[in-house]
Amino acid sequence: MRLRTLVRTSSALPALPLALALVVLYYTSGTSEQIAFWPYPYAPTLVQQPIELMYAVSYAVVSAAAAWQGARLKEAGVWQVAAYRPTWQIITLALAPVAALGWLMLITPVVMAFAQTPAWPTWDSLPPLLLGMALCCAHALIGFSIGRWIKPLLAAPALMCLVFVVVAFPHSMNPPWLRHMMGEYSAQLGFGETATFASMAAQFLPTAGVAAVVGLLWVRRGHPAARVAVGTVLVVACTSGSYAVVKDWNFNPSLNAGQVTVVCSGEAPEVCMPEQAGGDIAAVSAEVRDTYTKLKTYGVVEDVPRTVRDSIVYGRFEPDPSPGTAYIPLSLAWKNHTVAATIVDGTPKFGCDASPEASVTVNMWMGRKLGHTISFESVARGNPFYTRAQHDRITQTVDEVSRKPVAQQKAWYGRMLEDGCEEAP
Repeated sequence: MRLRTLVRTSSALPALPLALALVVLYYTSGTSEQIAFWPYPYAPTLVQQPIELMYAVSYAVVSAAAAWQGARLKEAGVWQVAAYRPTWQIITLALAPVAALGWLMLITPVVMAFAQTPAWPTWDSLPPLLLGMALCCAHALIGFSIGRWIKPLLAAPALMCLVFVVVAFPHSMNPPWLRHMMGEYSAQLGFGETATFASMAAQFLPTAGVAAVVGLLWVRRGHPAARVAVGTVLVVACTSGSYAVVKDWNFNPSLNAGQVTVVCSGEAPEVCMPEQAGGDIAAVSAEVRDTYTKLKTYGVVEDVPRTVRDSIVYGRFEPDPSPGTAYIPLSLAWKNHTVAATIVDGTPKFGCDASPEASVTVNMWMGRKLGHTISFESVARGNPFYTRAQHDRITQTVDEVSRKPVAQQKAWYGRMLEDGCEEAP
């Protein structure tokens, strides 16, 4: 059969407009913002995040289209005529356009992400995509087989809804291990993170086991009871193996972290960032040193860390800080022009629960030293009881303190740390 005829007669063709509309809808409604969040291109994120929401949708569409295709072949009497091709060839030809439709639904948002944030795919970025492509084939075989036995008007919509629910809903259900077995790799890979083989295998095995059993139903050799027994063993083995891998996982799957090359610049402190930072690292390093110099001058910090490392490199597994090393999201702060503010935010100030007014006063004073101001609106967004009169009074206080000699400002800061506690008399 010619390719053109194969595509023209497939149920995948009428499903194509709906599939592409869903891809565009899902991407523009949220994925594009997630992609834009990261300051530098990172291939594993550009692959995984665009298809995270598309797994369930693509499997559902593929299952419905495959069920319709299976029913059409039955109604056409294909299985009653003399064999011209082996059964596996007939099934492969019938499902090739359907599987290609599912692949297109997964690949298209990835292409859109790489167009939005120019970069090149890497080998370690491909596993989540390959997982989805493999499971599209599995769902196509399952749907096709169901379509042989159930009327298409019932099988197609029922399968579409059922597959979507089974794949998508465990993401928000307990126990957590459920989400790691249904074929939706919802890891939200961050910068520096990559998928592990274990997490891919756990998502693949249960559905693949069911597809293998369905495949055995098409094999006409051997006793039916033997095929049922082998199929049962396959399903149990695949599901049990997947569960054994994920049973102790929480809502996060196993991940590789810190999978980017780090480059460092300067000293006192040395600043280390991902190599994607490129020419930004020199400017970031200079701002970090200037910030720590001012903080030490005014007594906000006693010792400057030897190394400041960009915490974005470690994904969600940021190490605990040590006396000589600080972990700060420098890349995100540089993108948002808040390097100094981010360093201050991570600097211990009060050893107690500070009163809101004392906290704002100290932060406004430190912001003044570092060259940025704290507006009334920025404080009021987090404190609805904050008034304009309070802000004017605090601003006046900060103005008066900032005109004093450095030694007096350091002394004032020390007193604020002691007197600013809510329980202070």
